[in-house]
Amino acid sequence: MNTLKTTIILLLLLLYSNKNYAQAPYGSAGQQTAVYLNNSNGIPFGYYEYLPQNFNPTSNNTYPVLIFYHGIGEKGNGTTDLYKVLTNGTPKQIQQGMHFPAIVISPQKGSGWFSGADFLTLYNYLLLNYPIDSNRVYITGLSAGGGGVWQALNNHHDKIAAAVPICGAGSISNPATFLQNTNIWIHHNFGDPTVQKTQSINNANRIANNSQTVMNVYPYGANNTAATTDFTMQFNTNTQTWTGNIGIEEPDDKLSFTLYKANGHNAWSTTYNNPSVYNWMFSKTLNSTLSNSSFENITIIPYPNPTKDKINFSKNITSEIINIYDISGKKITSGFNIEENAIDISNFENGIYFLKLKNQTFEIIKN
Repeated sequence: MNTLKTTIILLLLLLYSNKNYAQAPYGSAGQQTAVYLNNSNGIPFGYYEYLPQNFNPTSNNTYPVLIFYHGIGEKGNGTTDLYKVLTNGTPKQIQQGMHFPAIVISPQKGSGWFSGADFLTLYNYLLLNYPIDSNRVYITGLSAGGGGVWQALNNHHDKIAAAVPICGAGSISNPATFLQNTNIWIHHNFGDPTVQKTQSINNANRIANNSQTVMNVYPYGANNTAATTDFTMQFNTNTQTWTGNIGIEEPDDKLSFTLYKANGHNAWSTTYNNPSVYNWMFSKTLNSTLSNSSFENITIIPYPNPTKDKINFSKNITSEIINIYDISGKKITSGFNIEENAIDISNFENGIYFLKLKNQTFEIIKN
């Protein structure tokens, strides 16, 4: 009996260790998988790995990659603490059933702070172990993780196609005009008591370096209080000036700064729940915005999923044949509008639907 018990324990330990000693990629298409820290096997961080639904390890295709940096509350040892990374942001959304048209890597850091050197270590590891399109490396993070995004930009902007730092607790070089050629969309709450908005303001000013503050175009309320609406400041690299727009606007050029009117530290829920943020990121390459021809060899992927109103696509779909079926198999012929790269299904009842596009079928959840 003792021999049998010992054998079972050894088998369980072997199964656990195989997660670390298998070769990347570790999971399956459309799945998020925990990869535990194992320095002896060359894994620099414990991390969650998400592979897009069209991922095929036997093909010669390369895929964009999104790196997500957690906040200080999700720091940990990369093994037994790794589950904390699922608390917020992109890995949480994936855990709840959303899919993305990219590999998503969500590492965990013991101190909670990612340095420029950490980014380079992870970047090199990913290029060595995954079929990564090095022209489409994206990075985002919140709070301390947002500070890590700034460190990555400050030290390795030449490797980053687009970045979304959210309430980032970190500073960049002064000046940082070299970042004017990098796609950056900054997000912060006006009344953030944990990481003051001045962190993002200062970084925006250091990039612009035009002897004026970005807040000159902000429509303050009485006594320099928050505006009555969310507001986005846009930087024009040609004129070297700031302009402002009411609402949440993606960068017209390379750099924009969205300042939410809200108090509190959590600016990430509003940011990540906005499909335009991901749509903007995934449209960028290191040198230019993706044209339709750039997508010729990329499988179409719908996101977010689940969705409340709109399904976005990883390429233009105006010329594609789209069929939608309900869970009973009945074809739906009305109630949705096809836009340039999205479908509006806000009129649909909540439930499960099947979207057929070319030779692909996707399960879509409307909630």
